[in-house]
Amino acid sequence: MTRWRKVLCMAPLATLLYGQQFKFQLEQLAAKASNTVDVSLGGATLKFAARFLDSSDPDEAAVKKMISGLDGIYIKTFEFKREGMWGEADLDGIRAQLRGSEWERIIGYKSAEDGENDEIYVRTENKKISGVAIIASEPKSLTVVNIAGSVDLEALADLGGHFGVPKLEKAPGKKEGKD
Repeated sequence: MTRWRKVLCMAPLATLLYGQQFKFQLEQLAAKASNTVDVSLGGATLKFAARFLDSSDPDEAAVKKMISGLDGIYIKTFEFKREGMWGEADLDGIRAQLRGSEWERIIGYKSAEDGENDEIYVRTENKKISGVAIIASEPKSLTVVNIAGSVDLEALADLGGHFGVPKLEKAPGKKEGKD
């Protein structure tokens, strides 16, 4: 699965409150990148797109419900011809914003073997998850995702295995219906 598809699969799992909640601060990378993708979908665009989903189809109805709570999806992806064209210092500004009291890092994945790093941060407000930011990187690519709006987390669980949303498997040794 390509980095872009992997991040798009993770994107529906992210939720934020009102509009883009942190500044990407990655303009310096655009000139170095061989390919860039910049997705900026505001609430009005998402609501318009939701009108084309079939409410009688259970999968599309679930996506439609989820989209109705979003205020925006913002994704920046940079691909580079060779390793070393970007560094951790390029992410310092984003990480500094995500260290605030509203944000908490819940997942950190680092592979020394292939250089892949993934981080997921959640934003909470009034004891509810109000956002998620995703930073996904490899030696020759970097993607940052910010999705704004509220999403019913139970609806997201039902989407597992559909529309590219990963199906979460139960931990080994655990039986269905047991924690």
